[in-house]
Amino acid sequence: MKYESLTLAKGKEKALQRKHPWIFSGAFKQLPDLVDGTPVEIFDSKGSFCAFGFYKKGSIAVSVLSFVPVTNFEEWLQTQLQEAIDYRHRLGLLSQDNTNAGRLVFAEGDNLSGLIIDFYGDTAVIQAHHPGWLTHLNLIAKLVTALPSINNVYSKPASKLAAADEHMGCLVGKATSGAILENGHQFWVNWEEGQKTGFFLDQRVNRQKLGSYAKGKSVLNTFSYSGGFSIYALQNGATKAVSVDSSEKAIELARKNTELNQCADRHEAVVSDVFDYLKMEGDNFDVIILDPPAFAKNRRSTHQAVQAYKRLNGAAFKQIKRGGLIFTFSCSQHIDSQLFESSIRAAAIESKRQIKIVERLGQPADHPINIFQPEGEYLKGLILEVI
Repeated sequence: MKYESLTLAKGKEKALQRKHPWIFSGAFKQLPDLVDGTPVEIFDSKGSFCAFGFYKKGSIAVSVLSFVPVTNFEEWLQTQLQEAIDYRHRLGLLSQDNTNAGRLVFAEGDNLSGLIIDFYGDTAVIQAHHPGWLTHLNLIAKLVTALPSINNVYSKPASKLAAADEHMGCLVGKATSGAILENGHQFWVNWEEGQKTGFFLDQRVNRQKLGSYAKGKSVLNTFSYSGGFSIYALQNGATKAVSVDSSEKAIELARKNTELNQCADRHEAVVSDVFDYLKMEGDNFDVIILDPPAFAKNRRSTHQAVQAYKRLNGAAFKQIKRGGLIFTFSCSQHIDSQLFESSIRAAAIESKRQIKIVERLGQPADHPINIFQPEGEYLKGLILEVI
């Protein structure tokens, strides 16, 4: 198959030897006027092949898919998808009795930069984060439905992509929204209108961890979305859980999930600004979950994000009961673990309270981290005891 060719500036091939899957625009001698999503081959200044990937205008000019030539894209994609699925089979992630939802493909973590595929029961939801995948959605759907457990495929491209609406919809079967099972708990998932692909699958292990600490505790779940942490707390013996979110739709979904799991009698759902609620009610809780949306959408907003994490955690530190636990998270890939902990430490100093790190948390095994791309470790978390 013939692909467009791009040539690196002299010496820039050294960066590719580290196998990072992003090539920045400054690495090239010059960039032609290509359509976003064009498949390209990358050569060094001497004409030797370096990589294959998708082109896009911007700082990250090429998202690398392979460091060896790709002669047949369909065969290559089938092999990569199968490797992603085999990895999850080896770890037993696709055959759990009490869980029927998870991640099939995690972008760079599965060497498929810019591609996310989640499954909810017998439905797979494809989320393209790079325009290069948009012309291959039907092929991906065909390959995914080869799995005996998948009967429906829904496409939900990232909203930031041009013409995303044109590629949204059911590709195979009916793909209607419904309830899933996660560690024995039920949740309504709406992949058409919900955030991400419909549910925050990356917090599965951390929700379970919260459950192990929740018995007999009062729990505040901020930025609660569909109430996942609240359900786990209540189902593991929490005396009460309060879900707080600024979105009325999110709060209604949290209410629906507590009813579905028959624990609504100990649950309160509140539409409020999180900072306002912490200030007024934070001292009433033994456990507080701080799981905000990504504060740093790009590198330019890193400083602003650090200040936001400091302010948020500082508010919780000042209010929580003595001996209380705080589950605090960052899902910003531009904030690494060290910077996140530094912002928490700064908040702890200002709070004038004694604070211990009980555990460090991260993303589950079906969100694997490509060792050559540290940005893939986007989910950072801490369990903190506050005295």
